[in-house]
Amino acid sequence: MELFERGQLFKAVLAVIVLYPLIPIEYLPYLGIALGGYFLAYLYNNRDVFDKIRRSRRHTKLAYGLSTFLFLVLQMVSLIYSESPEDTLSGILLYLSAFIVFFVLKYEINRPNHVVPLTRAYFFSAFLVGFYHVGQVVYDEIVRGIPFDPLTNTSFMENGPILAYFMLLALFPALTLYIFKDKNKESRFYLFVVGVSLISIFMTGSRIAIVGVFLGLFLLSLLYSVRFLIALIPAGIFFALIPLFTRRHWSFFLLSKEMGRFSFYLEILKADAKSIFLGRGFHTIDYTLGRFMAGRPELLNLDQVNKPYNAVLQVILELGLLGLFLGAVILYFKMRGIHNYTKSYKAQPQLKVLYVGVFVSMAVLLYVGLMDSYLMSGRIVYAIAILMGILHGDAKWKGIQKV
Repeated sequence: MELFERGQLFKAVLAVIVLYPLIPIEYLPYLGIALGGYFLAYLYNNRDVFDKIRRSRRHTKLAYGLSTFLFLVLQMVSLIYSESPEDTLSGILLYLSAFIVFFVLKYEINRPNHVVPLTRAYFFSAFLVGFYHVGQVVYDEIVRGIPFDPLTNTSFMENGPILAYFMLLALFPALTLYIFKDKNKESRFYLFVVGVSLISIFMTGSRIAIVGVFLGLFLLSLLYSVRFLIALIPAGIFFALIPLFTRRHWSFFLLSKEMGRFSFYLEILKADAKSIFLGRGFHTIDYTLGRFMAGRPELLNLDQVNKPYNAVLQVILELGLLGLFLGAVILYFKMRGIHNYTKSYKAQPQLKVLYVGVFVSMAVLLYVGLMDSYLMSGRIVYAIAILMGILHGDAKWKGIQKV
């Protein structure tokens, strides 16, 4: 058995998909970079594969490929003028490693017999994260007999919000697959994924993620089945009554009791006006915010939110209006590609259903990104890269256009 053959590369990709949410975040870039090194050795030993990839690149859509390329270049160029070069370099390595995983999935691990094991590996990794978090809940509440602390018990994630958003991404595809599949062992596995995802999301206490669950159910009722809407009505009424009677509706739009979200956004954009076009450097948001918030007592107790900025503000502060434009173009083509894939007669019914759920999850995460800013965290970026790599790889192999 040769070391550098497609079967071994396939096993390496499966290992990356299972391990990426389990290892510490500081080691995550090395996972994709190690895969990239192995892939280069694979290409060196299989020259015909390199020629096929080079020929297929000519058929890549210019608008999507160019916007992605320019966004990556802008990240690297920002290293020159970054106010925190170390943070920028770590961010570049993280995104580059995620792109490597996407590239390998799209151009080489894209055979029909690869797709199902890849999607199962993705859901298995999400299940491990959620199952461990449920275990933390049971251990504290039942074994130790103490109240569960969502701040310290966050499974393998850095904090609760990232855990909630990570499970949101897996929740709706697993739900659609469970409904689509015949009731067997595999469908029950997807039901388990749905179960641990919901428990994890609610136990993190993230109000934005909980609202995202109901928003996703509403979108699924429009895109897939009206049964989701029937289940949503009583749950939505119950969900709305709690903040209504506790008078906490307006607090959803506050950073603290002294300041609202939008007034904060305007203040920091005014302070950052000189670098509004190119930003202050990729992955430097914490450094920038730390200096801005110094000496501002009204921002010391941000008990209403996870982070005092959203994804849009983060991109503007890091990569400027140019980065925001390129990111918006990429997101447009991503969402359009998922939609076109689910409408193609060439795609397998199971995968079409899967990516209806992915489309809903992406829409929910975009909503989350307007209220919070964990959308650009490493785990979420990796998960999206894996799902999009599987999608593009299958579409490329089957000749599905405009994906």
